[in-house]
Amino acid sequence: MKRTLLACLLAPLLLLAACGEQGRELVVGTYKNEETIVFSKTSVQDEADINRFIEIVESSPATEAEMEGLPDYVVTINNPAESTMEWMVNIWEDEAGTIQFTRGLAGEDVFEMSPDDSEEVRDLLQLEK
Repeated sequence: MKRTLLACLLAPLLLLAACGEQGRELVVGTYKNEETIVFSKTSVQDEADINRFIEIVESSPATEAEMEGLPDYVVTINNPAESTMEWMVNIWEDEAGTIQFTRGLAGEDVFEMSPDDSEEVRDLLQLEK
């Protein structure tokens, strides 16, 4: 299962590298099933927006919440020029629209964004509430 997930994460990176794109990009995906993530065909390429997302993620405090089920969204920051994935964040939204997340492929620590940061990230990633 982990190999399939890893293959699904690497396939978009290889495709983007083959297209010759430069710079970093932030891409949002959703789980189709437990083993498959489908990524959006559009991406955020504005460096200021990417850095703002990273800033919010890094400044969000840990929470005691435990996440169940698959994340609502998977966010990756890719560097096609180097054929690497720099960041991966798994996002869950609660009924109030607050975002909880884990970092990395197998991250276990859960963090929570403030309501204002949740709204800003939702707008930045163009997520529906």
